[in-house]
Amino acid sequence: MNCGIYKIENNKNNKIYIGSSINLNNREYKHFWMLNKNIHDNNYLQNSFNKFGEESFNFEVIEVCPFESLIVKENYYISKYKSNEPEFGYNLATVNDFRRNTYNEEVKVKLSKYNLEKNNNFNKFSLINIETNEEFIFESLVEGANYLIKNGFTKGSARNVRMKISNSLRGIKLNNGKNNTGSIRKTCYKHKFKIIN
Repeated sequence: MNCGIYKIENNKNNKIYIGSSINLNNREYKHFWMLNKNIHDNNYLQNSFNKFGEESFNFEVIEVCPFESLIVKENYYISKYKSNEPEFGYNLATVNDFRRNTYNEEVKVKLSKYNLEKNNNFNKFSLINIETNEEFIFESLVEGANYLIKNGFTKGSARNVRMKISNSLRGIKLNNGKNNTGSIRKTCYKHKFKIIN
């Protein structure tokens, strides 16, 4: 059986990345191929690999288990090694039943800020309440979406709210539900908005 949980450990700082795979040999090859090409999707692990070099990283299978146990076991080892805490590891999140990362709020904000900067987008934006004229400044789409949801301006999912704010700020046409025609928003969730750089 080649299905189970593995760790990638940096022997210079002892930080760990925990993962799972149905083919551990292929997963090891893919991780190091991406890291050597500088295209790994975990930027934290990639930056550390670039700094310390391949010889500082070891791949080790820590438990062989059936496919049905992968998610529970992976989250168990992430918790055991605290590898989703920056001082101990490289995991950005735990995983859920759909094999997707489940990020905490702190990581969501950091990723949002990173993506805004990486894509040469804006650094900050403001939302101005149309009724009270109060202005609120945000450094990430996560913060802006959380503010709108928490204060009852929308009941939409956080992901959809972030996308709508992003599209509004960029001047992208949004579907207004009538005959599938779109329009560029002047307001978003009862707020005017503007980019601050």
